[in-house]
Amino acid sequence: MIEKIFSPFVADVGTKSRAKKAYGGGETKNAADGAEFSAFAVELARISGELKGTPDVRQDMVDDFKKKVEAGEYKPPLEKIAHNLFLAGILNAQE
Repeated sequence: MIEKIFSPFVADVGTKSRAKKAYGGGETKNAADGAEFSAFAVELARISGELKGTPDVRQDMVDDFKKKVEAGEYKPPLEKIAHNLFLAGILNAQE
């Protein structure tokens, strides 16, 4: 059974030269190597490039929160914090 699967992929000396001719191997035309990319791949590369240019930390927001905390004006939503801690498994509901 395995011989039937692999036999088309095993090349002998006679078929090797024909395969080169059939696929253009060994020819010396002035054709340049190239590649074509899908629209998705091009868009992904563009977005990836844009992300590399964005900072990891938005310093303006950090500074704004620091000012609010120092002034005592920042009141975090405690229910939302507790909910997220519960979902993360950090806060046990039975305690």
